[in-house]
Amino acid sequence: MLRRVITAALLVTLMAGCKGRDRVIARADGVTVTERELRQALWERYGAVVLHDLLTHRLVEREALRRGVAVTDTEVQTALRRQRLPDTPAARERMRSALLLQKLAEAMAQVSEAEAQRYFERHRAEFERPERVRLRDITLESRENAQAIWEALRLRRGTNFADLARHFSTNPVTRLRGGDMGVVPVRELHPKLQTVVRTLRVGEFSRPVQLDGEWVIVKLEERLPAERPTFGAVRTQVIARLRRQKALQLQLTLPERLWRQAKVQVLDPSLHLTAPSNAPTQSKGVDRR
Repeated sequence: MLRRVITAALLVTLMAGCKGRDRVIARADGVTVTERELRQALWERYGAVVLHDLLTHRLVEREALRRGVAVTDTEVQTALRRQRLPDTPAARERMRSALLLQKLAEAMAQVSEAEAQRYFERHRAEFERPERVRLRDITLESRENAQAIWEALRLRRGTNFADLARHFSTNPVTRLRGGDMGVVPVRELHPKLQTVVRTLRVGEFSRPVQLDGEWVIVKLEERLPAERPTFGAVRTQVIARLRRQKALQLQLTLPERLWRQAKVQVLDPSLHLTAPSNAPTQSKGVDRR
């Protein structure tokens, strides 16, 4: 809708520039098109659509003003730079319109305590965190090499695990990090590793385990238990998520909602402007008086 508003503005400018003129602007095999003909064709073909978009955009601006929502030049410039867009008048106008609608939708998106609680109950699993572990690994190509590394680890009680991983592991992803695999949900590990990890205590390392043609030794650095938070613990997250969802939906629906609620007067009888076909019964509609 906002891109069409800019197109509408350009069309209005063109129409104003053509007013009263009838000079020939194009020829093709002896036939011609005049400015007056172009203006009339544009008016008949796009006039109602452009008028709808311009009025709707003005309604968004009025609602933003009523609610004290505004967009600063700094916000426009920052958004253009962030999106690597050219700093032109047209780009600034498009960005200002987009930001105004976004900020207005965010200001209007409200979430009640009851809504938040219902959402949490329906999406409780999304806020739960499974059991996780922080692991290191040493991956080797043969059983003999794996056994030799395991013996070296056993002599030092695993304190040399990171050094041995850097020097001997064939895992290109973790080798330079001393075998550090980061925090991993247990359920996402290879089934064999899941079994092994559940038998380890923090600080212990496993015997070599054969996985997909390689031999792997893992060390358990940390165990993080599953978390099943209460609503109170994640209330802020729930409300923030719901507000984001509502704001995104409002950005899509608010312009037409404002249009349907407005008393629209079309003063030019040549513009057949009608309310949207899906407008609710409470719409104030279009007045051509």
